[in-house]
Amino acid sequence: MLSMDKFFVKLNRDPSLQLSCSFIPSSKSSPPKSLIVFLNGINTPHKLWYPVAQLLRKDIETCPPMLMYDRIGQQASIGRNRDIPGRPRGHGRDCLDAAHDLREVITYAGEKHLGISSTHVDTLRIIIVASSVSCAIARLYAAEFPRTVTAMVFLDSTLANSDTISVFPDPDSPRFSPESLPAGVTSELCTDARKKIALVYGSESKNAEGLWRGTLPGLLPHSDLPKLQGPEPGTPYVTVIEHDPDVFPMQVQQMVGLAQVMTRTYFDPAWHHYHEGLAQITSPELSKGPIIAKGCGHLIQRDNPQLVATEVSEVIKKLGHDKQSRL
Repeated sequence: MLSMDKFFVKLNRDPSLQLSCSFIPSSKSSPPKSLIVFLNGINTPHKLWYPVAQLLRKDIETCPPMLMYDRIGQQASIGRNRDIPGRPRGHGRDCLDAAHDLREVITYAGEKHLGISSTHVDTLRIIIVASSVSCAIARLYAAEFPRTVTAMVFLDSTLANSDTISVFPDPDSPRFSPESLPAGVTSELCTDARKKIALVYGSESKNAEGLWRGTLPGLLPHSDLPKLQGPEPGTPYVTVIEHDPDVFPMQVQQMVGLAQVMTRTYFDPAWHHYHEGLAQITSPELSKGPIIAKGCGHLIQRDNPQLVATEVSEVIKKLGHDKQSRL
């Protein structure tokens, strides 16, 4: 069993909002320089990371401390996001706001669990392991607080620079040509795909968590920019892992009723292209991927925690072997 401290962090922007957090101490007694932070996808509880954390503690003799939490609207956190005109009810917080919430959580954990004052929080070397939409939150955090993130492991990132709907041809566009559609694809399927994908994956779709994604295409218009700035030369490491294209079409069909041919023809190629760009936000020698997580759907940490732990462990070992001992 993992030894962990569970606590709540009251947010400065609204003390009635409290984030449910879990902190797993370092496996070594010396003051840690690094902190692994796990970030959830939409409507996904942070306890989904527990198996990954347990494997890391087992596999790495000197594993850094680990931090994970539920965003507002997720399982154990307290409170509800405010309302903003023009958005669904309770969606008054976007991914940039979530990045600033992350800053508060890291600062709190630094003070209460690592003995690092808020004025020195940037001395912590952050290793972020992010899933789905939180990959965008991680990138925004790194841009807002440059030279603090020493490594990122991205698991099936959201398509931050797209409304996702436009991945599919638009039969209502004057440039649409039914004759140019590939075999097995019809105008009706295109209309159906755009309608169904908008319900869950569309950037302006509502979700139970209340995290507004409508601002993402403007905040992160490119998959390969901005480039990450690491705290030292030779950082940050970036690893990109994506779902299995043999598994995902069935998963999307089960979730929203999208025909598998539409995922294989349009959705998956667009997602892979995005991940190729994401792997370029650091120097080539510090980048790995995109790696296909065989047998995994969108939630890779759930479907194969060992794979995630192995890739995180590899990054930690690279940092540990560095001459400057970045761990």
